[in-house]
Amino acid sequence: MKHLTLHGWAAYTAAFTVLAGALTLAPAAQAADDLHDAKPSRNITAPEARNDNPEGEGMAKSAPMALGKADRAFVTKAATGGLFEVEASRLAASRAADPRVKALAARLVRDHAEAHDALHRVALAHNYPLPDQLSEDQRALVAQLAGLQGKAFDSAFRQRVGIDAHVASIKLFERGSRSTRVPDLKAWIAATLPKMREHLKQARALTSA
Repeated sequence: MKHLTLHGWAAYTAAFTVLAGALTLAPAAQAADDLHDAKPSRNITAPEARNDNPEGEGMAKSAPMALGKADRAFVTKAATGGLFEVEASRLAASRAADPRVKALAARLVRDHAEAHDALHRVALAHNYPLPDQLSEDQRALVAQLAGLQGKAFDSAFRQRVGIDAHVASIKLFERGSRSTRVPDLKAWIAATLPKMREHLKQARALTSA
């Protein structure tokens, strides 16, 4: 190889530098081209994004209808009335003499306990707490029944719980059914009212037997 002159060496060095720079820039240029040609990632918030949960399963639902003043008053009276009948009827197991009175009392405990549980679910759905205590008048009547035994208890229970309480409750339920616009409360009344009429019929049959 011939010796390069100073001028030739400088030209050789410059050419090598240009070639090296080109080789360095080539991968970067290719990467830029690849980035430009790449398809954009799917944007799930774009208008064309698909809704895989059209029914909103697992998502919070809209708030239930709040109970109005009249509905709250009805629910409170219905709940305390049911509690009264359950508590008064439980006395019959140890104080009633007539097996038919004991049978009626057992049915009242069962039916009113079930109705109270169902009413609790309705009230809970509307964020309205049910009362858990009897009214003053109801407590006084339970105390009177607790002081009776045998035939005296049978007579008082038939009239005060079997007849009087159910006549008042049926009227309350009929008014509530006409006035409420809350679907699940109206459905609860419709399911409970026939049983209350049966209770009244059974209690009246005891007085004529």
